[in-house]
Amino acid sequence: MRKPLTAGALAAAVAAGLLAPGGTATAVPAGTDPAAVAGTDPAAVAGTDPVAAAGAEAVAAAGGGAGFLADEWPAGAGTTVRSVRSIVRADAGPAAALTGQGVGIALVDTGIAPVTGLPAGQVVNGPDLSFESQSSQLRYLDTFGHGTHMAGIMVGNDTAAGTEGLAPRAKVTSVKVGTATGAADVSQMIAAIDWVVANRDYDPANPIRVLNLSYGTAGMSASTVDPLMYAVEQAWQAGIVVVIAAGNDGAATAALTNPAMDPFVVAVGASTTNQTVTTADDTIAPFTNGSAAARKVDLLAPGTSIVSLRDVNSYVDTQYPNARVGATGFKGSGTSQAAAVVSSAAALLLQQRPGLTPDQVKALLVRGATALPAGRNLRELNVAGSAALATPAMTQTFAKGNGTGPLETTRGGNHLTVDGVALSGERSIFGPWSSAAWAAQAGRQASWSGGVWMGYRMAGDTWTGAGGDGGTGQISGYAGKCVDVMNRRTANGTPIQLYDCNNTPAQYWSLQPDGSIRALGKCLDVTSAGTANGTKVQLYGCNGTPAQLWQVTPARQLVNVGSGKCLDVTGWNQANGTQLQIWDCGDQDNQRWVPPYTSRTWSAATWAGTPWTGNGSWSDPEWSGQYWTGHYWSGHYWSGHYWSADDWSTTAWS
Repeated sequence: MRKPLTAGALAAAVAAGLLAPGGTATAVPAGTDPAAVAGTDPAAVAGTDPVAAAGAEAVAAAGGGAGFLADEWPAGAGTTVRSVRSIVRADAGPAAALTGQGVGIALVDTGIAPVTGLPAGQVVNGPDLSFESQSSQLRYLDTFGHGTHMAGIMVGNDTAAGTEGLAPRAKVTSVKVGTATGAADVSQMIAAIDWVVANRDYDPANPIRVLNLSYGTAGMSASTVDPLMYAVEQAWQAGIVVVIAAGNDGAATAALTNPAMDPFVVAVGASTTNQTVTTADDTIAPFTNGSAAARKVDLLAPGTSIVSLRDVNSYVDTQYPNARVGATGFKGSGTSQAAAVVSSAAALLLQQRPGLTPDQVKALLVRGATALPAGRNLRELNVAGSAALATPAMTQTFAKGNGTGPLETTRGGNHLTVDGVALSGERSIFGPWSSAAWAAQAGRQASWSGGVWMGYRMAGDTWTGAGGDGGTGQISGYAGKCVDVMNRRTANGTPIQLYDCNNTPAQYWSLQPDGSIRALGKCLDVTSAGTANGTKVQLYGCNGTPAQLWQVTPARQLVNVGSGKCLDVTGWNQANGTQLQIWDCGDQDNQRWVPPYTSRTWSAATWAGTPWTGNGSWSDPEWSGQYWTGHYWSGHYWSGHYWSADDWSTTAWS
């Protein structure tokens, strides 16, 4: 059995930003300036309880880097996305009518959870390339809480809490690479970017035109040879605007993170809004990476104490309860949040002028930005200003990369580990790596074939689900299992059961506008239109009666219209084959379901072989008791995760 991640290593891996150069992540007391602990011996602060930091939004690293930073700003409710809209003037002038309609944004991150406030029709699951993809209970879902926060900034629709996405009609394609600890190797990031390039036109109505990377590593070769920078350049040259967080290591940092250092992309720093909607008092956030090199941030966007969607009982939610804002909001700070704001703005400009090239979008974003009074020649995003400019004639002429540099250099000397064995050298997570061979394939957009990347099976080969605002796909719930048509039979009266999720047609359900839930051409039906507790549900020919109509509640219950009762797992029995029934609705896990909340999902696959240790499997049995119950994570505590990144002092979610 693999050695579980120790508490110290987990703390070192968790931050969304993630860690600062050379340090182990530590908790920083509320009000402490992270810069003040730069260079502090990590051992001197090891063991501090991160939750004990009153007001903490999340862990900050020694050296000042973290994606959800300790709360160094005035106490309060934070800055809502609605306020961000006003700050960046997305609600003014020609920008006011823009919604991102018809534009796809790829979010390479930690996945997205189906929380209240994320509209189903605006979210698509691309492949899950994370280690958690090997668990049906965790696949695609955001166990960390970072990706959900980003998605809320982009397309959220929790109007009561003020989380109204900046590009609410854009289509977000989530490509999950990070686990509950944020762990991911550079090779997984490169594979994810390659997939986005290869599949950018999968939805002709919403082609992917923007790629958001709230991620960075301090390891880099020159941009002309670095593999990660070459990957983002391939996306740029394919017509995708690549927006990258600059990093959270502070003004004294020598360089932006990789791949934000690439000269072609849009490198974004965070501004401190001081919780006002005027830019007159805005400054550069002190955690934003500085740079002694010629390559500096292109522009700033609000990134301090941003209130976006809460991923209930995700890692950051359980560790930093003081960051919660009401039932559905969560405060987060970092260049991650700023990047999500700019990605949304790029989608708005591309809706306004679909023919823009990435170079032109970058020019509009930078030229339309507002000069800050004390911004050290930096400018803050102004969507109205950019939207009012004439289309520029702009072609960037930087030297293009070839991607042939070492992968190990890109890692920056920091490695994923399992059983104490580090992934290092010229190896991807699966085996030997040749930068030259990969670059040749990526340059032809041929590194992916279906679900196989560079010869390694990482995902399934196609999409599941036919689409639609209600989504088509699995309905998962109690014990991480799915609503299933017994033996895939189509006869009237076939029992509906609980079964391991397996991506077969017996588990493809479509939520229809009339309230019916359909699979295999028939409807989810209450037997004999019964209303008594314990009445079983079945598959039956669709007839439009109340016994076949269902409503999804905010608590993720499926309420039958005819009986007013909830779809229920009989006797709380987790065994495969347990027939489902209706029962009085209560606040209980065996009645919580995750309906298909995305319009499409890329199919999954079992990874072959063993991890780089040469033994064991890719699955993580420590997660066997962990599952999503409709609106929050349930099961045992967030501890004992095997996939660690305890040396991630410079490889980070920003």
